[in-house]
Amino acid sequence: MLDSFSLGRVFATVPRRSESGKHGGSAKTRGRLAKWQLLPLALVLAGTAGGLSYTFYPSAAVAPVADRLSPGAFSAVALGNLLGQGQVTSAAPMPAPIVTATAKARAAKPAHSVRPTARPTSSHTSGVSLADAAGLGLYDGDSSPAGIETAASWLGSQGSIKYAQDFIDATDWSHITNPWQLSNWQGSPFQMVWGVPMLPCGAPATQCATNVSDFDLVANGGADSYFKTLAQNLVSAGFGSSYIRIGWEFNGNWMGWSICNQDGSGLTSWASDFVPAFQNIVTSMRSVSGANFKFIWNPLDSSNVSCPGANLENFYPGDNYVDMVALDAYDAIGEATSSDAARWSDLLNGVNAGGSTAVTPAAINGQAFQGYGLNWLAAFGKAHNKEIGLPEWGLDSPSTNGGGGDDPYFVTQMANWIKANATGPAIYWNYGGGTLPLDIPNYTNGDIPDATAAFKAAFGN
Repeated sequence: MLDSFSLGRVFATVPRRSESGKHGGSAKTRGRLAKWQLLPLALVLAGTAGGLSYTFYPSAAVAPVADRLSPGAFSAVALGNLLGQGQVTSAAPMPAPIVTATAKARAAKPAHSVRPTARPTSSHTSGVSLADAAGLGLYDGDSSPAGIETAASWLGSQGSIKYAQDFIDATDWSHITNPWQLSNWQGSPFQMVWGVPMLPCGAPATQCATNVSDFDLVANGGADSYFKTLAQNLVSAGFGSSYIRIGWEFNGNWMGWSICNQDGSGLTSWASDFVPAFQNIVTSMRSVSGANFKFIWNPLDSSNVSCPGANLENFYPGDNYVDMVALDAYDAIGEATSSDAARWSDLLNGVNAGGSTAVTPAAINGQAFQGYGLNWLAAFGKAHNKEIGLPEWGLDSPSTNGGGGDDPYFVTQMANWIKANATGPAIYWNYGGGTLPLDIPNYTNGDIPDATAAFKAAFGN
């Protein structure tokens, strides 16, 4: 995510593996992880025969994000885990190779929250009509509906928010098959969207080095029983109609199932395993009696990240295995842009601030696209007759990846796009630490009054 004036940008981070365990935290906690060390990366644009492309070059010292936690450094309740982000710092540019780079570079997001020491109290409003929710959902990292119910009331009614999202612990197969959060969400008025790890990470966070043997196990059908057990537990707990996000943000390079090399130079050696692994998970979970899941295929807007070879059409599992197509899209594209409108245009077109993209999508019904942006998503979803959604969208601070900060323009434009195109969940990332939560009384505060007002005007009753 570059503009034409700033070529050196540093994205991300990492220390060493510690003991696994549940870690969580409030939106105010995540920015305080002093034990984590920032390691330099750089973005440099270079011309190629076909135009400009970009890729992600971390320091050689980079280790998996799941390895960042120091034993005993934080209490379980005080620590937010990482979901799918690199962190941002600044450093001098590295020497440029022929192929150049960008990566998703907003602040680290939590993988999911810790099991609370005591279950949060909540009214769990029953009998609420969700017809007026317009597909809106929230994620806040708390693994509880209480805060989201507060947000719904702030918007005007409990029916103003339809979806809630949580992420299943990726520590090991036991944690994946038997999610500890299920009891927390029972009785809530929200339809659930679950981030389901494709393989264990050795820690709750889903950012990790790929355990190739585990990925082979999933791709070859050897892990089918684990996902069948997960489905049985979801159905038994009353979540048989949930949305299931499998392998989200797979075109990044920080997930255990990423198709892009960690250095961003191209595809991983196991990239061809992604589709069969996805198909096996879907088949296994659908085989359970009472299962009525909807499965989400969920790359990132290529304005946020890409690598050479990541032609997303090649990683689509097929219409028989997908119920909803989606992108994650944040109000940041790596470098500052000339205006909020220019940044929004880049998100629509799936290009970096300099207009570059690592790969160009195939045309859809004769329509050409610059990159895998929101315009492409709308066309792709309609062409495949699938629900269209945004499992993550949100604001980034200006210091994080050139974000727009308190940007009501982005919120208004995104709300209009959601209402015009989204037929599935559109989940606002209401969690802090680079990404900016809304200013909701007795709930969250990102110091973004104008964007918050725009959000309420767009989605309030």
